[in-house]
Amino acid sequence: MKKYNIPVEAALGVIGGKWKVVILCFLTKGDGILRTGKLRRLIPALPKKCLLNN
Repeated sequence: MKKYNIPVEAALGVIGGKWKVVILCFLTKGDGILRTGKLRRLIPALPKKCLLNN
């Protein structure tokens, strides 16, 4: 199991790929809780597998 030094590093490791910045922008806007379904509606081109926890 990989050890992370800070929470942001862990989040980036889970999100992964070219969608990191786009997802983080939506998550940090402060519009409340964004569940995966809402996030997928906001970013239609986002592949479903990008939000799965492997």
